[in-house]
Amino acid sequence: MEEDKLGVAIVGCGTIFENHIKAIIENDEAKLLYLVDIEEEKVKKLASQYNCYYSTNIDDILYDDSIDVVHILTPHYLHYEMAKKVLLASKHVVLEKPAAINVEDVQDLKQLSLKMNKQIAVVFQNRYNPSLVEARSIIESKRLGSVIGMRAFITWKRDEEYYNQDVWRGKWKTEGGGLLINQAIHTLDLMRWFGGRIDKIKGHVDTRLLGDVIEVEDTAEATIKFENGAIGLFYGSNNYVDNSPVEMEIVCEKGKLLLRDGALWLQDDENIQKVVSDDKIHGYKSYWGNGHKIFIDKVYKKLIEDKPVEIDIDIGLKALEIVQGIYISSEQNDYYKMKY
Repeated sequence: MEEDKLGVAIVGCGTIFENHIKAIIENDEAKLLYLVDIEEEKVKKLASQYNCYYSTNIDDILYDDSIDVVHILTPHYLHYEMAKKVLLASKHVVLEKPAAINVEDVQDLKQLSLKMNKQIAVVFQNRYNPSLVEARSIIESKRLGSVIGMRAFITWKRDEEYYNQDVWRGKWKTEGGGLLINQAIHTLDLMRWFGGRIDKIKGHVDTRLLGDVIEVEDTAEATIKFENGAIGLFYGSNNYVDNSPVEMEIVCEKGKLLLRDGALWLQDDENIQKVVSDDKIHGYKSYWGNGHKIFIDKVYKKLIEDKPVEIDIDIGLKALEIVQGIYISSEQNDYYKMKY
């Protein structure tokens, strides 16, 4: 580490770059050393702005000993090969979701990280939203008894203009799916976080509005059977006219938790009260939440302390299996039995 700080590189300076760079430059324990992007003029300008080196090829940074951790913010289909290269170069990885576009590749990354004794943190930043942290705490405390069911509802806008911005979007080979793998994976991860291990899942995916633009699904629904007997229902669509806040309801034996409009509500014996609201969003896309800075700060702290990161490759693996389970279930018109 340079001057006892984590040396950091970012690979991919696209849409989500702003959230990562802001967190990195505000972290006193890290020093930004490199930016990598295939668009040379863009990355050169950004490197000048942030006073760091740049390259158009990830291979140029792999064996720079001053780099300790690499953020991979590239299109989905590049995640596996790039993360693999970084691990083999003995560096830690911060990996935007999904960890890869198939479960087998994520399992391979997990095994490689163990072999190389390097960590992979997968970005599920919403787990650090105050409302979700408090919901998890209430569930774990059994204050309302056990979870017996939940439902989640996501309606966002991803129109033709969105898909035309990047050629990799909307294709099975490069995006790995649509709504589920790119947007709803966060919500599906939360359902497992709140409900525990999933036994099996049955779902259906469809392309209802953008069939002449994309190959992948824009709409999905699923019924989730948890190992503890709880039932989960999920519905999501990218065909709405706005990016509405995700809504979740968690039914427990002695009350309900309601997550809506960036706040947690507790309903008990017909009374309902607000428990906590999320912080004001800092960034231009509020639906990403405010968790990136918290996530990155916590990852760096764990790496410096040589302790396991909280949201690791195993969590990324389990979230992706839910997504792929729904795809397989839809294709086979049957339940998918979870493995992880």
